[in-house]
This record gives sequence, structure tokens and C-alpha cells, in this order.
Amino acid sequence: MYISIVIYGLMIALLFWGSSFAKAGQLKADYLSLENSNADKGLAVIGVLLHHMSQNKAFEQTGELKFFSDIGFIFVGIFFFYSGIGLLKSLKTKPDYLKTFFKKRMLPIIIAIYVMNIFYAVFICLTKNTELNAVQWVLGLLNIIILNDQGWYPIVILIMYGAFCLAFKKCRKTSTAIFVVFLVALVQLAVFCVGGHFAWWIDYGWYKGPESFDSAKWYQQICALWFQGEWWVNSTMCFVMGLLWAHNEEKIIAFFSKKYWIKMAVLAVLTSGAMYAGFYALENISFWSEFGGRGIGRLDKTICMIAQQVQLATLLAFLTALKFKWTRTNKVLAFFNGISLEFYLMQRISLNSLLFITCNGRGHDAVAIVKDGKWNLAVYFIAVLAANILLSFVYKWCNKKVYKLIVK
Repeated sequence: MYISIVIYGLMIALLFWGSSFAKAGQLKADYLSLENSNADKGLAVIGVLLHHMSQNKAFEQTGELKFFSDIGFIFVGIFFFYSGIGLLKSLKTKPDYLKTFFKKRMLPIIIAIYVMNIFYAVFICLTKNTELNAVQWVLGLLNIIILNDQGWYPIVILIMYGAFCLAFKKCRKTSTAIFVVFLVALVQLAVFCVGGHFAWWIDYGWYKGPESFDSAKWYQQICALWFQGEWWVNSTMCFVMGLLWAHNEEKIIAFFSKKYWIKMAVLAVLTSGAMYAGFYALENISFWSEFGGRGIGRLDKTICMIAQQVQLATLLAFLTALKFKWTRTNKVLAFFNGISLEFYLMQRISLNSLLFITCNGRGHDAVAIVKDGKWNLAVYFIAVLAANILLSFVYKWCNKKVYKLIVK
């Protein structure tokens, strides 16, 4: 476990480096400053990489990075949460904010999606990592299906941005607008809980056959279409949580200004209970119940989804309230936040192109390779990190060039 210990140690060092504490009896007024929020997001994007790396066959076999295997949705939730806070605060402080919202907030993400698709199309052609027919190629380049299986986030954040923009343009009351955005997020959760991981509704009953997925069409396969995977939706409600926090910020500050540590202790207990319940549901009920002989498993998925929403709500409340007393900023986290979207969307290329270091083969057929002392796992981690940073800057440069061509 020495690799895990080293990586955990580095993450803890980044967590506390540059710490700043409030004076006794006071709350930090800058607890949600851009610098502090960016530090959280910088740490979260590193966590996302470690989450995906923990799913590597060799890391799974050795138990390295096991801590990160089930908490990827929490790191993504941090991004949604701060997006909600940032948008509402900007709306309150910047005149005519919504007039340029599409150009400044949504268009860069749309560009990032289609530039990403070109990167992954080239990667697929060079590595022959995935076999696609002509229809899949067209749909993939149009982003109707995704070429990068981790490329769901920009789609969902665009939906939430669109919901935010329309709701706050049309609704007079902030509370009403937030409720509309909540309904948009809720529909997404429901789509997965009803639809599950594959298109069972196409030629109903095909999946019950003896060969089932072996003979299914590509669009009937697991996670072939949008929202076929709990990771598409289980963090989305954090966007609404961010809106609610920003909308009620004064009341929240007033609440924690008295008997802060007692209230934090109670919140810590609630968070611990919610975390235990969420992971218990994930382990014993599961989002993947359709493969356990229980049919589509809508109830199972709904229970797990509710448990994770409570997990996220309590944890985000605890972590954000903790910032009233303790924040930190440092150059490393600021650096990673500056390339956070690019770093996230290029991960699959970095993880897969260097897979030969730890695995013989790809996908379900991959066989883990663990050298004496697990030195190749350390090499893989360093190589993926370095490659992904470099690739992120190339990708970011391409996005900026395309944006300048479109917006003159």
C-alpha cells in the first residue's frame, strides 16, 4: 500500500498547504472567495483522476487507491456546487449578466465538447481502441452519443446552465427560478432511475434472452446512450444545492455565527451517518441491480440515488460551513483549477494510452500487470499525470483558437 500512502500523503499536504484560520469568535468573511473556491475545485479535479485511476485493473487487484473508488461523484459534486454558487452570485452583482451568458459561459463548453470529439476521434483511429460503425462515427462526432465515456459532464452542465438562464430570465422570484432548476435536475435523476444502464425499452424483453447483450445492437448495450449510468445524474443536484446556499447565504451565516462548534458537531454526526448509509446502499442495494436477477431495479436505483443526495447535501454543508473557520489557497491547486475542465476531459486518453504499463489488453479482457514492488503502478501514476497536464494545455489552446474564430 506504499503507493496509496504516498499519494494520500500528497493529497493531505495539498489540502492543508496555505491554510488560513479565522480568529477566535469570528467567521471568515472571505470563505467563498474565488481563490478559496478554486482551491477546492483544484483538489477535486485531482480526486477525479485518482478515482478513475483506482478503476485500473492493477490498482483494483492490489487495493491501491481504494479510498477513491467510490467517491468520484463527490468530487464532481463539488464542481456542480460551486457552479451554482458562482452563477447566482454573479447574477446578483453583475449588471445584464444573462445577456452575455450564452457567449461567455455556454459557448466555451460547446466548443470544448466538439474539439474534444476531434481529439478522441484521432485517438480512436490511432489506437483502434474502439470499433465504431459509420452511424456511430457520425453520431459521436455530433455528440449525440459520446466518444469519450467520461465526456458526460459538459453535456449535463450545459443543461443546467440552460435551465438557470431560462429560469432566471422568466421567473420574477429567485426562489421560483431555483425550483424550476431543481425540477430540471430531478427529471434527469428520474430518467436514469427509470431507464437504467441500457435501452431495455427498444424491442422490449430482448435482454432476458440467454445471450442477451452478446447479440444486442450497439445502441442496446450498456451505457451506449445519454443518461445510461448513475454518474450522469448523481452529482447534478449539487448545482441546485449551490443555488440554495448562495440564495440563503445571509441566513446561513447568521445561523452559524452563534454556537458554531456545537452546530458543527451535530452536522458532523449527521454527515457521518449519511455517508455510512450512502455507502451501505451502494454496496448492498446497488445501482446495477438489473444484472442481479431483479429486473430493471427502479426501486433499488431510487433508494441509492436518494441516499447519495443526502450524502452530498450533508457533506457539502459540512465542508462549506467548515470554511467559516478554515480555508486554504496554494499555487498547485490554483494551477489544476486553471485547467480543470481540460484536465478532466483528456483523462481517458492519458489513462488508456499508457495502460500497457499496468495491463495486458484492454477493457474487460485486460489482465493486470504488477511488477515486484509495484514500481510500474508508480510509473503509471506519474506518466498519466504528466501526460494529462501536457495534453490539457494543448487542448485548452485549441479551444481558445476556435473560440476566437467564432467570437470576433
